[in-house]
Amino acid sequence: MTAPDPAGSRAVFIGVHSAAESLGLSALPAVERNLDSMRRLFTDGTVWTLPDEHCVSIREPGYPHEVLAEVERAAAEATDTLLLYYAGHGLLVGDGQDLHLALRDVSWEDDCLSYAKLRSRLRQGSRARRTVVILDCCYSGQALNGEMGSGGAEGESKEARDERQVALQKELATVVADKADIEGVCVLTASAATRKALSPVGEDYSAFTGELIHVLSHGVLDGAEYLDMTAIYDAVTTRLAQRSGMPVPQFGARGHGADIVLTRNQAHRALESPTSGGIAANAPGFAVPAPERGLPPVLATYKGVEIRDRTVLLQFLQHLTLNEGNPDV
Repeated sequence: MTAPDPAGSRAVFIGVHSAAESLGLSALPAVERNLDSMRRLFTDGTVWTLPDEHCVSIREPGYPHEVLAEVERAAAEATDTLLLYYAGHGLLVGDGQDLHLALRDVSWEDDCLSYAKLRSRLRQGSRARRTVVILDCCYSGQALNGEMGSGGAEGESKEARDERQVALQKELATVVADKADIEGVCVLTASAATRKALSPVGEDYSAFTGELIHVLSHGVLDGAEYLDMTAIYDAVTTRLAQRSGMPVPQFGARGHGADIVLTRNQAHRALESPTSGGIAANAPGFAVPAPERGLPPVLATYKGVEIRDRTVLLQFLQHLTLNEGNPDV
């Protein structure tokens, strides 16, 4: 998969750092710095060289329509990659415990921005081939409901995993049918559906975004020339695991979402040569070692859709053999 073309890509960065005392939500001063640094990385050439007019920062939105209108516009304009980043408070609202994103000075939970509405704007009318959503907020893993291939909740039982695999299998045919020219969707979240994200007092950034910024800025040692979303997820998770009490990030993908290339690896090693000694002179000194863990290996593909689970693969092959006779796998 190729790296994003800045001319056809769009990014929307949303940050809410103010307190909402009526909901018991404290101020998050690190979020303001999150927003500034993330935008800089995508416009200064570290990640993308995104023109200013292709990059929108929404600071302290007070009403859902302020966000939804900008997201809808970006989705309609993007022809390559669409990226959405949110940092702030997350809440679980109603009997269904639906994820909502806090806005400025909200007084009621249902005044917050429904992630379901946000996801709908990302999908409706979008021309983007690739979509990446990054959520740095409490309970952000709830956004993975309905997304294929999630990393699973912390402490997930075998029964729950089995149920998730059955659901994944049922979605597979739909994903194949809907794929068309869409390469994939990836959702990366700071925490599981039942866990709070953390913003340690005195640190420049929230915990998750701080490690994400480090990985994007310094790269992954011994990694590939370009970092896809799987490599970024692995590296951020590895760094957070070295810190006590940090929630485990979550990861969900549809289609080729796990393989979406986001950026050049800043720590990529040059080819061995007699004069260079094999390492680029400008290789960062604080790059992340390439982790061994991550998504399971791809066992097969069917019409561009990757299958990573052995049970799903066997059942799918049986289904195809019965219905098509000669599966193109």
